[in-house]
Amino acid sequence: MVRKFQPILWLMILLFAAGGTAFAQTTGSVSGVVRGTDGAALPGVTVTVSGPLLPAGRTAVTDENGAFSVLRLPPGDYQVSAEISGMGNVQRSVVVALEKDTQVDLALNPTLQGEISVTTVLPTIDVKSSDVQTNYTTEQIENLPVARTYRGLFQLAPGVSENGRNTPNAGASRMDNTYLVDGINVTNPHYGDILPDITELDIAEVSLKRGGISAEYGRAAGMVVNAITKSGTNKLAGQVRLEYQPDNFVSDSKLSTLQSTRDRSLLAGALGGPLLRDRLWFYGSVNLPRVTSTDRQNQLGPVPDEDRETDEYFAKLTANPSASHFFALSGRKRDTTTENSLGVSNFPISSPSIATDDSTDYTLGTFSWVWNVTADSLTELKLNHNEEDNSSVPVNELGYRPTFNAARPDLVGRFTTAPGLVVGGANNTGQLVGGADLYNFQDFKRDEARLTYQRFGSWGDTRHDIRGGVTYDRNQERLSRHANGWGLISFSTTTRQFTANYVSIQPPHTGRAKVYGAFLQDQISFGERITLTAGLLVNKDEYFGEGLGSPPGTTPVTKTKVKILTFDWDQQIQPRLGIAFVPSPERGDKLYANFGRYSNTENKSLTRAASPTRIFTTRATFDANGNLLMDLPAANTQSKTIDAGLDPMYTDEYLAGYARPLGNAWSAEVWAMYRKVGDIFEDVSANGLGAGPFHVAQLPDAYRKYTAATLELNRRPVDDRFMNLWVNASYTWSRLKGNWDIDYADQLFYNSSILQDGPGVLITDNREGLLRGDRTHVAKLFATIEPIDRLRVGTLLRYQSGAAWEARAQPSTAVSSSYHRYLEPAGSRRMEDWFNTDLLTSYELRFGDFGLELEARINNVFDEQVALQVDDRYLLNQPLNPSNPGPNPLLNPSNNTNFGKPTQLSDPRAFVLSAILRFR
Repeated sequence: MVRKFQPILWLMILLFAAGGTAFAQTTGSVSGVVRGTDGAALPGVTVTVSGPLLPAGRTAVTDENGAFSVLRLPPGDYQVSAEISGMGNVQRSVVVALEKDTQVDLALNPTLQGEISVTTVLPTIDVKSSDVQTNYTTEQIENLPVARTYRGLFQLAPGVSENGRNTPNAGASRMDNTYLVDGINVTNPHYGDILPDITELDIAEVSLKRGGISAEYGRAAGMVVNAITKSGTNKLAGQVRLEYQPDNFVSDSKLSTLQSTRDRSLLAGALGGPLLRDRLWFYGSVNLPRVTSTDRQNQLGPVPDEDRETDEYFAKLTANPSASHFFALSGRKRDTTTENSLGVSNFPISSPSIATDDSTDYTLGTFSWVWNVTADSLTELKLNHNEEDNSSVPVNELGYRPTFNAARPDLVGRFTTAPGLVVGGANNTGQLVGGADLYNFQDFKRDEARLTYQRFGSWGDTRHDIRGGVTYDRNQERLSRHANGWGLISFSTTTRQFTANYVSIQPPHTGRAKVYGAFLQDQISFGERITLTAGLLVNKDEYFGEGLGSPPGTTPVTKTKVKILTFDWDQQIQPRLGIAFVPSPERGDKLYANFGRYSNTENKSLTRAASPTRIFTTRATFDANGNLLMDLPAANTQSKTIDAGLDPMYTDEYLAGYARPLGNAWSAEVWAMYRKVGDIFEDVSANGLGAGPFHVAQLPDAYRKYTAATLELNRRPVDDRFMNLWVNASYTWSRLKGNWDIDYADQLFYNSSILQDGPGVLITDNREGLLRGDRTHVAKLFATIEPIDRLRVGTLLRYQSGAAWEARAQPSTAVSSSYHRYLEPAGSRRMEDWFNTDLLTSYELRFGDFGLELEARINNVFDEQVALQVDDRYLLNQPLNPSNPGPNPLLNPSNNTNFGKPTQLSDPRAFVLSAILRFR
């Protein structure tokens, strides 16, 4: 009867528009071969896999080659049993890891009934895969001195440096990474680098993919982080966690003009268990972190405390009503408020008066259903809805476009102090005084669905794991903003004029996008030594901006949804091809290689940046006495068009590596990667001089390349001889080069930065070199040991090269008041290298089913405070002539006495005390 409906299932896959473009698995698998005592393969053997997360278990029947595969298993501990009439049965303990296949071979012996292996089978090396992936379980995470947040997990990835930003550079741009929770995309749909920083308390296991990403995982050209949340089981279990870090537990900043300590606390709890034994379970958590930044001081003097409060609630239901069906339903609500926020980049040079009060409200709901159609096939449905509402309100409200005050411009906007105008509490030029420039309200929504079909089978001497699916993603950004005062104000000592860039009061802007996807891949095993993974991903992207529904000047001005761009299926064909070869089945090692193309434009910010009408910026000019000279919209923020025949951007990735076990506990892996970005496009000025209209065009000379090589060494605690020693050590050498750098806050839009907006910021203007995300050397050592029972010690050692940077100036007042002109080749300078040591120690007191764990963490043990960002603004005595720059301007002294000085240091030494009460 089931086989009768299989054509219908395939038809559903072809017709059903479901799932997001970056969904991923939340499961692992178990596969192997069952043999008799003579070594011959045994077909027709029933293999059952069951465990606490799946009491009803899953079954498979071995094929003619004795092979079996049990798919879509929630990661955890399981028992694998095999039996056939007349041959007895055998059982093995196995561990299923996230997105990995655990290979276990079984031997049936009629004289040994119910044999249980003493050694648990662990997925040390997945000899079938051709990707680069590192996994960490909750036990490993809790024994390491990493930040107890989702973002803290990024540092576990080989080659990824600490950059002081919310998101890492992982060999691409910060916007090319994909962040998943339970396989659901929680990456901001328009800017890529914003995500909810959920608590580590809920995380059961995390997978960090650095390359070789298969077709079913979408098109991220950087790193894919997939964290799966905990689930309830038949046993009631929970914990209460308290963290304590008063400000006197934090060392002072070593930069006298940049001081800040943090008073942190955390109260969190979780509980999971059965609602209906063996069938229905619950899990829930509450997370209440509080952070107050105290004793703050910058170049202007004391700064009021910043208070950040978060209330997070999570609930999850899982159900296994029969061996054929598994359901998961979850919801998350996370609300964060921040008072007196000055951000990171501008904090050193900012007056407290430009602070804002911010809030972010995040909601996430997910549903998944796995249906085992037959013993060797299944289908999976995933649905997701998430919303992110953000607001930022100036603490110092100045009114909307008040009477301009040339003597005190800080009273009418956010003013950058200049010679002769060091006002508003400033003590130097180049400082920010007045009020925040914007009232900003920015909301995001995303709805996703995905339908996948997977089948395992043998044809002749080959075994196949076939997966296919279709995806759909609908998202939007709704933006409402207007200026506080006159917005951003600067003064030119050359022209003796003020320039005010401000956002006038306008209707909100809504940008929308739809993304369709389909993938098909097959993992083909040729015997026991060769596995070929061949896949194809295709996508279609539709971008919708807004046009005016009524003429400007009429009341009210209405807007209409307008399709501005389509990247069609045939423009985004993304092949993936990987091969894994086992040189020695006895050793269990593998050689592997992979090629992948990733169409990595995917939404980003085009729906606003390239919209025919958008919330635009107006540029007003005043003379030295405050008389208005000009008040016109900026050419690069309105009436934008898109060139016909525009091709989507893509990344080609080449990967090769070798991995092998070293004895029973150790394993090693070495891999090399090369990535190159092609078909880069940007919005450009019509005449190249900064005048409009602007249009989105291909940049044939723009490029970015990433080359890297990594060596990784792992040890798992397989026995007690080395006191449960666990080790992960890695070293990465890399180069990130090019002339298209969108890694930092001054490049908000993915394909609409200030590049090509006018003289001084053209792609030919001295931009060639190392990009700011470059870190030549990154070495890490994570280790934990249990010298005596229940006493654990963990460490993180990290060495990384300093970031590349270069001196910059203003391109020209007509283009921008920001510092984007490269005065020397990109990456001409380096910040200092950083060696960091973090330590953790904990001890658990046990009282029957209860355990009280007392934990102490020391971050940055030796208080190595190095620059993560510096002031790159080279304030020239004379303006640069864009067509004739003349002698090297760096030969002249800069007016900025803070040039080259840190604007952000790595966090100082800090102690954290924790108490965790568990019952199980």
